[in-house]
Amino acid sequence: MPERHWEVGHTLNEVRQHGPAYAAEYAAIHDQRIALIRQYNIWYAIGFATSMGVYWMLVYTSLSISSLPLMMAAGVIASCIMWFAYRVVLNIDRGVVALYPRIVCLELILGYDFYRDYLRRRPRGDSERSFIEKSEQTVADSTGALWREVYSHFNDKDFPGDRRITTHFKRAAYLSIAMYWAIIAVVVAPQYFGRG
Repeated sequence: MPERHWEVGHTLNEVRQHGPAYAAEYAAIHDQRIALIRQYNIWYAIGFATSMGVYWMLVYTSLSISSLPLMMAAGVIASCIMWFAYRVVLNIDRGVVALYPRIVCLELILGYDFYRDYLRRRPRGDSERSFIEKSEQTVADSTGALWREVYSHFNDKDFPGDRRITTHFKRAAYLSIAMYWAIIAVVVAPQYFGRG
């Protein structure tokens, strides 16, 4: 059975010999990161479309049969679907963030600076920069020790969702929910306030 390079660990002087294994892991982790990002985009797109479809179907039905409770139910159900889709996106995004320490550690081992540079340059990203700087200042004599040190500097809360792409999903969810209830208000208000 071949040894698992990550668990065994190698001195940093041996990295060149075992470099292809680390490079393969680096590529695999980025593939995993991209797959998670695709997954939350698909979840959000399906949730958004389902929310819109359910809303308009129920609103049309409520107008056809003059049912105010059904129209209110349309707003509640569509809002819940939209919010659920957004919460799923946030949960999947936390999986993306959880890959950061492994990515950073592998970049330090391999001498890459792709993702470290990306995190370092994020707007309002002081906590991200702090994580990268602490990781780069780590002194370790083996890859295993380097991994433990990098992971000890990692805190999930240093990468909040409002600094990531998911903030756009949040705005879209709020705007959609506001639109649902604004349309209901425009339809319902004249029935109660339009008569003198």
